[in-house]
Amino acid sequence: GFRFNVRTVLLLAPINAGIAAVLWIDDTRPFWHPLLTVQLYGFSIAYCVNAAAPWSKPRPILRLAIAVAIGTCIGLVLTIVVKGYSLSYVLSQPSTFASNAFAGFANGLFVSLFFYVKFRESQAAAALHKAEVERHLLSKQAIEAELKLMQAQVEPHFLFNTLASVQYLTETNPAEANRLLGHLIDYLRAALPHLRASSTTLRKEVGLAEAYLNILRMRMGPRLTFTIDVPDDLAMHPFPPNLLISLVENAIKHGIEPAASGGAVTVRARREGRMLFITVEDTGRGLGNTSRAGGVGLANIRERLAALYGTQAQFSLERGVPAGARATLAIPLEPDFVQAPSAGRGAAARPAGS
Repeated sequence: GFRFNVRTVLLLAPINAGIAAVLWIDDTRPFWHPLLTVQLYGFSIAYCVNAAAPWSKPRPILRLAIAVAIGTCIGLVLTIVVKGYSLSYVLSQPSTFASNAFAGFANGLFVSLFFYVKFRESQAAAALHKAEVERHLLSKQAIEAELKLMQAQVEPHFLFNTLASVQYLTETNPAEANRLLGHLIDYLRAALPHLRASSTTLRKEVGLAEAYLNILRMRMGPRLTFTIDVPDDLAMHPFPPNLLISLVENAIKHGIEPAASGGAVTVRARREGRMLFITVEDTGRGLGNTSRAGGVGLANIRERLAALYGTQAQFSLERGVPAGARATLAIPLEPDFVQAPSAGRGAAARPAGS
C-alpha cells in the first residue's frame, strides 16, 4: 500500500484537476472547492487500487471495482473531515454527497480501467518484444549451430585420422582400406547435406550415425560393436539434425574410448503415445567422468530441445545396467506423421556387420 510512482502521481493530479474544472461549470463556489474534493477522491481511489494491485490477479475487473468503491468511501470521509462539514450538514444534504460519491466512483472506475487497458497493452507489447528477442536469439543460435555442425561433422581431427587409417590399410590390407573408404564416403554423403538443413529425418540421422560408427569400428577393431534398432514406421519422422550424432559421439568419446576393453553402443527408437524416444546406450566407462554429464555438447542438446520444443521435449542421462550410460531424447510426434516406406530399415535389431 506504500508503493507509488512519481510519474503516476504527476499524471493523476492534472486528470483530477480536469475533472474538477468540468464540475466547476455548474458550481458557484470558488474553484478550490471542487478541486480539493476531486483530488481527495482521486488519490484515495488511486491508493486503494494501488494497494489492491488487481492487474495480474484473478478476476481483475471485479477487484478493481471493489478497490474503487473502497477508495470512494475513503474519499467521501476525507472530504467531510478536511472541509470541516458538520454531521448535521451532511445529513441535511444526502443527495449532494451521494451524487458526489457516485461521480467519484464513476470517474475513478473509468480512469482505473484506462490504466488497466494500458497495463494490458504494455504486457502484450512486452510479450511481443520478448518473442521477437527469442526469435532473433533462435536465429543466431541456428547460425551458430550450423557452424558448429560443420565443424563437428567434418572435424579435421576425425577426418585426418580416418584418412591416415585408409592410407595405412592401403599398404597392409587393401580390402579393408576399400571398406573404410566406403564408410567414409557414406559418412560424408550423409553429413554434407545437413550443413544448411534446419530439419531432417530420423532415417538420415541414423544413417549418419551408422556411417560414423562403421568408421570407428574399423579403426578400433573388436573394442567397438554397435546395434541399431529403428522401426520402419518411425524412420521418416522429422528429426532435428545433429542431435543423434552428438549422443553417439558422446558415448564413444566418454564411454567406449576410455574403457580398456571398449564396449558396445546401441541406438534404439520407440514410440510411446505421442512421444518419440531415442536412446543411445553404451557399455563403456559410465558416468565416472563428471565432464560427460555436464559437458558443452549435452548442454547444447538441452538448449536446442528447449528452443525447438519448449517443455514438450526431454533429455536424460543415466547410468546403464550393469555398466555404461544411457542417454534418452524424447520429442513430440507431429499429428501429420508420415509413415516410412516399406523398403526402409528393418524393425528388428541387427548387429553391426550382419
